[in-house]
Amino acid sequence: MPKHFYPNSRRFDTPSFAELLKPLQAILMTVSPFKSRGNKPLEVTFEHMLKSLIFFHLEEHTSGRHLLQILQEDA
Repeated sequence: MPKHFYPNSRRFDTPSFAELLKPLQAILMTVSPFKSRGNKPLEVTFEHMLKSLIFFHLEEHTSGRHLLQILQEDA
């Protein structure tokens, strides 16, 4: 896991994350929301999934479990 110079800064504020997400903002407004196929409503939106995928690749996590652990520690 890469170390940051400012440990109190949020990882989502990195310029590369913002640069990658900026062109997608207009597209995300037009995407239809996910629909649940069961009785339980979905807790995740397409935007959340896309942001976590970008974050996963930018921070070079070794697995999805490692990504979830980092996100829980930052919350």
